[in-house]
Amino acid sequence: MNGTRNDISDNEPSDAGVQDDFHGEKGADIDERRLHLRAFDYWHSLKGDREFPLFSQLTPEGLAPYRNNSLLLEFTEGGATVRYIGNNVGLLLEEPILKGTNLNAFPDSAFASALLGQFETEEGRIRAAEFEFIEDLLDCRGIMLPFSHSGDVAHFAMVVVNFRRREGVEHGETYDMSEAVGACERAASSVAHLDGGSCSSLYEALAAALKLYEEGQAHPDAYAALLREAGLKAQKRAPYTPALKITFGKDYDKTRLTEYASALAYAVRQGETSETVAAFLENEPGGIKGCVRRERSARRGQVGSAAERRQAEAAALVSNVRGVSLDDLSSDKEFSLVIARPKEGGGLEAVGLADVGQNTVDAIIRRFADKIK
Repeated sequence: MNGTRNDISDNEPSDAGVQDDFHGEKGADIDERRLHLRAFDYWHSLKGDREFPLFSQLTPEGLAPYRNNSLLLEFTEGGATVRYIGNNVGLLLEEPILKGTNLNAFPDSAFASALLGQFETEEGRIRAAEFEFIEDLLDCRGIMLPFSHSGDVAHFAMVVVNFRRREGVEHGETYDMSEAVGACERAASSVAHLDGGSCSSLYEALAAALKLYEEGQAHPDAYAALLREAGLKAQKRAPYTPALKITFGKDYDKTRLTEYASALAYAVRQGETSETVAAFLENEPGGIKGCVRRERSARRGQVGSAAERRQAEAAALVSNVRGVSLDDLSSDKEFSLVIARPKEGGGLEAVGLADVGQNTVDAIIRRFADKIK
């Protein structure tokens, strides 16, 4: 866990190993410390002469003082599985977690990831210890207490935790992000999507979303407040998605949002910023979808993947086949798509008919019709 961890010795009084180094309001610290000490006293009373207390000894009555602030985990082959989660801990994890859920199912929760990191080693699972976890605007302190089926091996952990969120501490309280939000909304309102015209307006909207994200990184307290107000939360694996949802709306098509987020991630990976990303997307081969493909390959660490090799082989094959005259092609459809390639001396030559579904043909016809209106 981030911060400090203090082991609690079984040979000392119950408060001997607990140090109050959790800075903040003194009264709140005292209340938190008391809760953790009471939890340790309860654990110690169940332990007796065994190395660990038995999980079967836990009772609803005994857990009552810590019910809302406790998390009971079982160590299984698949990881740390939730046996019980209190309401306050659910708020801390910011995810709807049910009994039987594995903590590794929540990679976007910093606290869940920190707990998993703590429990990776046997030493981390067997010690009764107080911990402190601090990240961005979150202050959290708790205690981890091992339990056992048999008394000699740690099979479970009881985590009792308190936390509070800080606002306006690190970067000043009232940085105004309304201008960036307004720019996003205005840009999104003029977007012409797949069924209409140029992609330039879409690229400008993505640039506005990236600008909002950049300002959010410079002013995390204001950005956090903005996301809370919008009912959104930051995502480590998809950092640009909240800004995109503010730009296009929370109910916007999820597939498109995912593609836009991947395209932005790829552009930023190439060193682009909100000032340059629109031009980058305009000139990048394949536009957004091309960026998405390359970003997915980069994330997999498989640039030159099997799929890319197959594509390259197919393109090389088509490049080398003999060109055909349009008079040699036939179709009983009203419209057909023809694959063409540049020919020596300029112009294009046909290679063959594209074997695609009618929906694809119809969509391309609509886009072409919009361009010639």
